[in-house]
Amino acid sequence: MTHPPHKTRILFVCIGNMCRSPMAEGFARELGGDFVEVYSAGTHPTGVVSEDSIEMMHEVKIDISRQASKGLKDVPLADMDIVISMAPARAATLVPRGFKGRTLDWDIDDPVGRSLSVFRRVRGEIETHVRDLLAGIGDVKRR
Repeated sequence: MTHPPHKTRILFVCIGNMCRSPMAEGFARELGGDFVEVYSAGTHPTGVVSEDSIEMMHEVKIDISRQASKGLKDVPLADMDIVISMAPARAATLVPRGFKGRTLDWDIDDPVGRSLSVFRRVRGEIETHVRDLLAGIGDVKRR
């Protein structure tokens, strides 16, 4: 009996899980195809995904309107292969002791409460980072 190949589990973390990490999750789901399992969470979740983030992703034909803002306790953190922080907290400080996966820190501005042009710039930075990450894991789906 053959087992399906292991999907790389990726967690994107920001502060409120309302802007950056939901956009990163949306890009990774869209571009990562069947070889990734994607999550996002916030260090201090707001409980809502920003309408501006939803609109920004809609502009690039990715629907994140069904994603929900959640905290680190709401995702299988210890099971992740890669944890990426866009929050002030470094990814290595967010994972449990003995974590075997990779931790990465992305220095991306928080667009909350800022103009749509800032949201678009941040969206572009996130897309670039996600594409680079996925290229290191496997083939990236072309949009």
